[in-house]
Amino acid sequence: MNEPDENGWSHIHHCAFRGYIKSLDRFVENDRDLLELETGDDLRQTPFLLAVSSGIEDTVTCLMNLGAKVNVINSQNHGAVEICAVKEYITLLRHFISLSLDNLPVWKNLLKMMASDVEEEAEAAGKCLRTLTDRSEEVGISPEWRAFYDNGGVPVVVKVAKSTLQDYAKIPAFQTLLNVIERSEVQEQLVSSGGIPAFVKLLKSSNNYAVQLSAEVIRELAKKEDFAELLSQNQAIPALHKVLQTVHDPEVLVPVVQALGNVAETSAKLRGSIGSTQGLIASLVSQFETNSHPGLLLALTNAVSDIAKGDKANQSAFVNEGITHHIVNVVMHQIRNKEIQASAVEAIHRLAEANKQTQKDLLDKGAERLLMQMLKKNRAEALQEKTAMALWALAGENIDERREMANGIGVQMLIEFVNSMSENLHYIGSEGLGVLAQGPLNQQTLIANANGIHPLVRLMKSHQEHIVRSVIRTIRYLCVGVGCVPHEKNQNTISQSRGIKFLVALMVHSANEEVQVEAAFTLGCVSLGNKDILDEIFQSADFSYVRILKMLYSRQPIVRLLAGSALAAFAYNNLQQQKEIAEQGGVRFDCFVPFLQSDDEFYRCNAAYQVVILARIIPNEEQAKSSAAGIKLLVDLLQDSQSEEVQALAADCVASLSHTRAGVPAAIVAINAVDYLCQLLLSQAEQVRGNAAIALGYLSHDHKGERLMLHKCRNDPYLMKVIKYYTKRIRLATTFNEGWQHYRKVGLPPIPEGRPSLVRGHVTRGDITVLSFEDSGSKGSHSHLNEDGDTTSRSSRATNHRESLHNSRLSLDSQRSHASRISLIQAVEEG
Repeated sequence: MNEPDENGWSHIHHCAFRGYIKSLDRFVENDRDLLELETGDDLRQTPFLLAVSSGIEDTVTCLMNLGAKVNVINSQNHGAVEICAVKEYITLLRHFISLSLDNLPVWKNLLKMMASDVEEEAEAAGKCLRTLTDRSEEVGISPEWRAFYDNGGVPVVVKVAKSTLQDYAKIPAFQTLLNVIERSEVQEQLVSSGGIPAFVKLLKSSNNYAVQLSAEVIRELAKKEDFAELLSQNQAIPALHKVLQTVHDPEVLVPVVQALGNVAETSAKLRGSIGSTQGLIASLVSQFETNSHPGLLLALTNAVSDIAKGDKANQSAFVNEGITHHIVNVVMHQIRNKEIQASAVEAIHRLAEANKQTQKDLLDKGAERLLMQMLKKNRAEALQEKTAMALWALAGENIDERREMANGIGVQMLIEFVNSMSENLHYIGSEGLGVLAQGPLNQQTLIANANGIHPLVRLMKSHQEHIVRSVIRTIRYLCVGVGCVPHEKNQNTISQSRGIKFLVALMVHSANEEVQVEAAFTLGCVSLGNKDILDEIFQSADFSYVRILKMLYSRQPIVRLLAGSALAAFAYNNLQQQKEIAEQGGVRFDCFVPFLQSDDEFYRCNAAYQVVILARIIPNEEQAKSSAAGIKLLVDLLQDSQSEEVQALAADCVASLSHTRAGVPAAIVAINAVDYLCQLLLSQAEQVRGNAAIALGYLSHDHKGERLMLHKCRNDPYLMKVIKYYTKRIRLATTFNEGWQHYRKVGLPPIPEGRPSLVRGHVTRGDITVLSFEDSGSKGSHSHLNEDGDTTSRSSRATNHRESLHNSRLSLDSQRSHASRISLIQAVEEG
């Protein structure tokens, strides 16, 4: 019975291999020595090893129960684990793992085998380890990752990566590593074992699959800033670039591009490193031309976003290499693949962010029109959010561009943004409405009629401070127009929406000083000319001017500046509030000196306006001198500033001062303000020319100002067109209109060519609509826009009421000290 056959196998060997369990029991019962009997062939295998070779779990279990040694090896130095690995008996390996036998360490033996110098052994062990650690959709990473890690699997993979094995044999080891690499412990051990230089070197492999897996490993490591820095130090960026230049397989290129994107995403420094790698950005852009693979397109658009984010040099480099055309094409043609389309939209956002050059290129290539169409058609909030953010980035910081963009989006949709669940849309909605509420042709009433105020007031409860600040500013713009003209209806709506309560609470209880002072400033604007709201504010036990006065001594310059603006808003044309401010501590000229002497024109302009408004209650400086200093600075800015923002602000301040106390308009006129404002009527920026026109409208009530304006307009009739276009909501002086009618009858020179076009509303870029200028004065009537923007007669009761108030103010001014007015004019002229 124990005689071997011609192959050196005895009966017990055949029984073990074929799974004859009952026969095995009888053989061993009769002779236990048969349990470890080796075959007479070259492999020298015991019945247990033959049972393992057959892969029959019941036979293996039977022999183990009979007492067979499980740690025996054959002549090839293969034991049970190694045999299972060669034959890929995963079920049997899992069975051995479940038994947790000390004399059969499955993980240790598999890892030892994977580290072999023999390609077949290393590959076989790697395949089994890959299967044992496979991820699943249900649970994600396999729980077996811990056993792999605890038994030193990561250093073994690094050893394999560095070995002289053929790259094909290394692939299963890399796949195993990728199964478990999401664990931070695995990544730490991989880096500490020298994995970064090993896998960077493998990017030069001639085996594309090995390159792909190496790039995937690098991609995962690059998600952490420290590791991304190490990758950069080990020349991963140029190595990845080389793959981009030499490999054309999209499956390989996807992880390469993703790796570059992840490196860029971790820090501004590394974005700079990628941008400074010669030819890399050009190589990325060229991939758009040669590949339409969906996965690669997604990786490319994501990488463009990551590399361009906040880096002007990279943004410009992408545009210079022609990225705009490709990105716009992706947005246009990937309609069915929303993920790619959304990624391309985000790339536009990142390319345009705070970069005038790239904004212009994207706008010129039609990005705005395309995104607007998407915004109107697609109601999915996630894509809508990305699209809105891209559009707002394209608008940049220029207020005219922002207004055009906000007009394109539309008031109703901006209000929908404010009502949405997205905080990004909250911010864009608020900013867009704020832009539309500003300026000479504001849409304050349109926003109110569309029920835009209530959701804005609710947003003041947001946990995001940047949103709260934006909303506070937008509410301020909704209440006051150019020249400090209050919008009473909107003020009352804010009060009815409990906005006053929220503003006072933010002013008193916010932890952010900027929020506090913005709230105080807005309270001043909401109550401007509105006694009922002033009473409501003062009924709050928390409100006190002392709180605002303390902000004048903040460590933050912007807080000090805005505190002055808040006090000026409360004090504007209100002697009682000026008295209240003085009684609660007052202001000193010293608070304004640093701003008045600042190199920052924005600070100078605001402070100059504030000292004129508050001149009566500045105890340590003569009223005429402080007013003169402020007026002189404002007019100097009208003349000298090259910033459209400052020009518009200075013109607005002059407009506001031109209908305050007696003597101020004459002082403004005395130092050539009319000349400088007329020059600003030729500005390409609507905010500048509109504010300048309104300021001139108020100055037309000054006798000298009226004569100077008529002289200017007679020489250049275009100036009168601009003034009339933007002053439809205010009343030009009757004598000024009469003088102009006389000049029209006498005859006027033609309007020179090349003047800025006045554009009504939002237009598609490239399709500019020029208004035909019908001079309302030709029929002897003075038209203006009502609150809804329609042209109406000035015979309305509302207009008559405004005229009555204006005439009352002029009458009151005329009763004040003539000497005071003369001293102010002299002080300005001497200043």
